[in-house]
Formats: sequence, C-alpha cells, structure tokens
Amino acid sequence: MNKVTIGSVEVTPLLDTRLLMYPPMFLPDHAEEFVAEYKHQADERGLFPMAITCFLLRSAGKTILVDSGVGRRRRPNMPIGHLNDSLAEAGVEPGDIDIVLNTHMHVDHVGWNTIEGADGAAEIFFPKARFWFQQNEWDYWMQPERLNDPGNAHLVECVEPLRDSGRITFAEGEQAIDEHLTYVPTPGHTPGHVAIGIVSQGERAVIVGDASHHPAQLLHPDWSPSFDIDPVVSARTRQRLFDWAIDDQRLWMAGHWEHPGMGRLMRLDGTRTFRAL
Repeated sequence: MNKVTIGSVEVTPLLDTRLLMYPPMFLPDHAEEFVAEYKHQADERGLFPMAITCFLLRSAGKTILVDSGVGRRRRPNMPIGHLNDSLAEAGVEPGDIDIVLNTHMHVDHVGWNTIEGADGAAEIFFPKARFWFQQNEWDYWMQPERLNDPGNAHLVECVEPLRDSGRITFAEGEQAIDEHLTYVPTPGHTPGHVAIGIVSQGERAVIVGDASHHPAQLLHPDWSPSFDIDPVVSARTRQRLFDWAIDDQRLWMAGHWEHPGMGRLMRLDGTRTFRAL
C-alpha cells in the first residue's frame, strides 16, 4: 500500500471505491471547457476517473480514520464501497480505529460510520471509535428539513445514529486534534467543511477532503462542482488552499483525485502543477 510518513505520523490511503465522473452533471457550468482540456483522460463513454479514498493515520499513539467513504448500502449513482477490504489489507480491524474524523457530512464521507445490522437497524461499524465533527457542520445537516429530505438518507443511516452514542466530539473551527493534527477550516463545499493539517518533526501535509475534486482546479479554482453549497466561497477556499500547500511545502492528499491522490503541488513558470508520489 502507498504508505508515507510525515515525521512521526504514518499515513496510508485506503481506497473505498473508484468513481466515474460525468462532466455535465459534475461541472455543469464548465463541462465543455473541462472536456476540451482533459478529453485524453476520458473513457469511450466520455466518463472521467475519480476515487473515494479515505486516509488511515497513526498519530500520537492513536489509529485515526479520515473520512469513512460511501459504505456498502446501495446509493443512487454510487458504487458500493470496499473500505472494509482496504482496512483488512492494511492489517486493521474496525475495532482498532480510535477516532473517525469526517471532513464533512456528504454521503461519500460518512458511509462506513454505520452498517446495516442483522435486524436492519444501523450498527456502528467502528465499535470503539470516537467520531469528530465540526459543530457548525453538524448543526447545518441535523436540521429536521434536511433529515427529512429523501436525498439525505445517509444522514439518518450513518450520522444520526451516533447522536446518543456518547462517542461524538464536536470541534470549533481551527482546532488541534492531537499534537500533530489540526483542523483547517475550508468552507464552501459545505458550511463546516474542514481539511486536516499534519505537522511533525518539521514535515507537513494536508488532507483536503472535498476542497478539491480534480487537478483541473489547480488551473481553474473557479470550476466549482455542482455539489458545492457555496461555489463562490469554495473557489476562494481552493485558491487559498493551493497556494498555502505550495508555500508551506505540504504533501497534498486528495481523496477524490485518482487514487492514491498524494503528491506535491508546485509552481512551474508561474503555473500550479501536481507531481504525484
């Protein structure tokens, strides 16, 4: 597996599933431009590769999972996730996970928080874990009108069952998670969306969640996907995050870029580019 170390922090990207992106649905305002520029990446149907990658961290004596993928329930327009298999390949049992950090509460980031038990009820998949959420993200999605929206079934199945579990930790904005990990507010995709900053022994990285979905945004940070709740704010967030990662020499880890989604952002002749590990 593509394991890397950031000082004393070990990071392993875990593939939940691969995706195929249809530009008119994903980037409706820029689909033609995207296809013209990146058509060499498309398959014969005009679909483009993406991934749902979660990141397993070993930091300060804890085993931490950043995002939990789409899960194994059937979802519209989504493949079934296989994070359980990737965890097993990494030698990790669900009971080994101490903390789950959900960067936000979209379906493909909270899906393995629970599974469907034998009686059909939601059963927490990581039996010993604490689940960390940004308070404003929780407050936004846990409103009755959103919980009652049929398009948000994942909230009822994968997030709400945690409410009375006694295992939720709420964070506020930029906050330390442990001595090496810090929440980095990256709003726009959702109100409480966060990235995870890593600093250890002089080395730095950032796990970006859905602040960026595709390397095309390095050149076009204003290409906001249809799932961004505030596309103007998300574009500003991307611009800031790209430049910060370059200037701070942070290893870049993006869960929707082609797996494993890790590498270095840099400027060549004034243009941002990505060099994969």
